[in-house]
Amino acid sequence: MSDVLARSSVEEYKMLVDDVLDAAFRRDTIQRLDECKTLCSDRNVKNVEQKIYARIDEVMTDFSTNNEIPKYSEVIDECWNEIVSRQGNGFAGIPFKFPTLNEYATIEPGELFIFAAEAKQGKSMMLLNCAIDLLKQDLAVLYLDSELNTRMFTARVLAHLSGVEYKRLTSGQYTEEEAHRIISAKEWMKTRKFVHMYIPMFDQQTIYTAVKKVKHTVGLDVLIVDYFKGSAQGDAFDSYQELGRFVDMVKNKICGDMGICGLGAAQATATGKVADSAKIGRNASTIAVITDKTSEEIARDGAECGNKKLRVILNRNGMQHTAEDYIDMYFDGNHILYEEAKQHIPIDPY
Repeated sequence: MSDVLARSSVEEYKMLVDDVLDAAFRRDTIQRLDECKTLCSDRNVKNVEQKIYARIDEVMTDFSTNNEIPKYSEVIDECWNEIVSRQGNGFAGIPFKFPTLNEYATIEPGELFIFAAEAKQGKSMMLLNCAIDLLKQDLAVLYLDSELNTRMFTARVLAHLSGVEYKRLTSGQYTEEEAHRIISAKEWMKTRKFVHMYIPMFDQQTIYTAVKKVKHTVGLDVLIVDYFKGSAQGDAFDSYQELGRFVDMVKNKICGDMGICGLGAAQATATGKVADSAKIGRNASTIAVITDKTSEEIARDGAECGNKKLRVILNRNGMQHTAEDYIDMYFDGNHILYEEAKQHIPIDPY
């Protein structure tokens, strides 16, 4: 009836189209909610929360996109505009606090960046440093933690921000001036868009539901997972295969489908390879390995070049390091602090 009703203007026609689409949206939503009611009534249905989100997302997708498949010539300008919008100071995406690392990779929507290190080598402290830096950029962050409860995590955050050593902060052995710095750090954290969740036993449904809830209520730019690990040592997953499925879900269902940036950590072997599952490497966009410098490397590079080295060993979005090269890092566990150190001058092998 549009040719009869919409005689006056294109705007009038568009109003009628909007009315039709609104009615269709309401109809399909009611149908999906009826399906959700059926799911809730059937006690045999597993992962019901994830299935409900999937049903509702179908409606949102159907009415927020054009069903026609556009020709490449129709989308290339939009793609270029998005590329331009991500351009920063010589790199794309959200920068790390480490300038040299940004030359290799940044934090980007739809991508999953993983730091790997051996046990007790500072993986969690690296993720905490990244989280605080992202909050300083006024981004919304969800930190999923299988290692530390929120009280212990908070102690690390306050030590990092205030500059008071962790042991003195937790034992109360600090000065009045340091107490003011701690309180100031605590009040600043209240102003940030940040959620920390302690989940000692990760599973796909719990994580998916948590991400959806935070995204809808608080907003979410970056998901941090501390950390991806298998069950061989009695950790959070039932099996090697489940770990692979979990990493795949985070990379594709969360980072990819929701347009969220992903950061995580994984355990590395003594040779620098990612432990537990090859699927971590297959699904990650970038993997960077953190290792201690040897005493010989510290002497050769100079003390000002730090005590840790960071190597990008897998990278789908840019360069990666050779076997001999690395980024110089300084790590201070007492202050929960990672900084980029002065960069060494590589030795010419010839």
